[in-house]
Amino acid sequence: MRTMIYGLLALAPLPFASARPSWQWLWVAVVGALVFLYVIKNWHHRGRKVPRSLSLAFWLGGLFVAWGFAQISSLFDGSLGVSIKAVDQLIADLGSISVAPHKTISNATFFLSHGAFFWLVFAYCDRRIRSVQLLRFCGIVVALYAVYGFIIFVSGNESVLWYKKWASFGSLTSTFVNRNSFAAFAGLGLQCLIAYAYYWLQDELMEGRTGRELYRHVIETVIARAWWLPLGIVLTAIAILLTNSRGGFGSVAIAVFLLILLSSSSYQRVRSVFRRFFGSVTVLAMVVGLFALSGEMLESRLQMDTTFDQRFIVYPLVVEAIMDRPLTGFGLGTFDDVFRIYRDQNVTIYFDRAHNDYLELAVTAGIPAAAMLVLAFVNFVAFLIGRLKFGAQHRAFIALGITSSIQLGLHSLVDFPLQIPAISYMWCAILAASVALAHRCEKASGIPSEIHRRD
Repeated sequence: MRTMIYGLLALAPLPFASARPSWQWLWVAVVGALVFLYVIKNWHHRGRKVPRSLSLAFWLGGLFVAWGFAQISSLFDGSLGVSIKAVDQLIADLGSISVAPHKTISNATFFLSHGAFFWLVFAYCDRRIRSVQLLRFCGIVVALYAVYGFIIFVSGNESVLWYKKWASFGSLTSTFVNRNSFAAFAGLGLQCLIAYAYYWLQDELMEGRTGRELYRHVIETVIARAWWLPLGIVLTAIAILLTNSRGGFGSVAIAVFLLILLSSSSYQRVRSVFRRFFGSVTVLAMVVGLFALSGEMLESRLQMDTTFDQRFIVYPLVVEAIMDRPLTGFGLGTFDDVFRIYRDQNVTIYFDRAHNDYLELAVTAGIPAAAMLVLAFVNFVAFLIGRLKFGAQHRAFIALGITSSIQLGLHSLVDFPLQIPAISYMWCAILAASVALAHRCEKASGIPSEIHRRD
């Protein structure tokens, strides 16, 4: 199971971030095979129990997927019209909630595969060291794709893999087509590397060194064994700047700031909070320095008047579609079909996505179902926040689950990062490993002997 989980995370970004349907179905098949292997392996054993405080999240996620499959049924027999003749006729002919049942089946299946992948990673991380290794692997994978993207960028930036580039000509995209998507992906990896740096530094501090002896030892160790860590952090940060993604840069900067703030082993003390705050400001100042060196195009994009961004013309039209069918939606995965009817002459470019995942969920799944999914993720974040106090050496990895969710949650306000499989599977793995680690730390905190016996 370990090889298949690691393989999926390493290879999903390779073929255009797996945004093509053939690759998406490949990973669904891989997750299905993993589920089969897990069931066979644990046939005569009790599976990993879900923490009771996360039961709500799992139930809400399950209900959301079930609703997706229900949208293709004749539950309402097409009786919920929207006062648009073309749409009403289509719904009546299909006799289902979804205006494109085949797309809804596919979309619901993709959601189900992500839920299954989350559970598999959670079950795999039954020891804290496995969570640490997996999160370190995620950071290394992203750093390698950032290095590849940087090499392509400085050598002409004319291709994505073996294809001539057809978009984002002046931006670093690595194996991705969309610069905003790669910025989100790189942001996840950058946070993994920073969290691992905190974990590694705590390990050095536990040896009892202080003052100059500690600094000397850390520098010597970095040069000898951990040289890749600061190098990976710097190259990944530069890659994010070179994507020229406004939403990506802003959401990652906020997430990194919060990660540094929450990762301190004494984060609850008032003095330490201020110390972490000023430390975060220092890091952001370094980011601004890197921005000044390599972010000229990003700077020009940040200064652009957002009123000319067509997304802000599209959003009111999407809200109009939501209001026409607020309870049931038009069917998961059907945004493209629905928006063709609502778009007007002011929208001059093609929109197959809403560029706001919350609005798109509401228009396709309906407001109640969209709210259920959002609340499920809020439950995960709340669970992790409540377990930060148990983290000790692993606190940065628990904070990682919080900040990676915040990063993608903010970015999803203006884009669609979670609709890109390379990003969504990576985030599922990070969140699952973080939740598993938090759960293990909470259980071990009351039984000291268990720490050494089982980890």
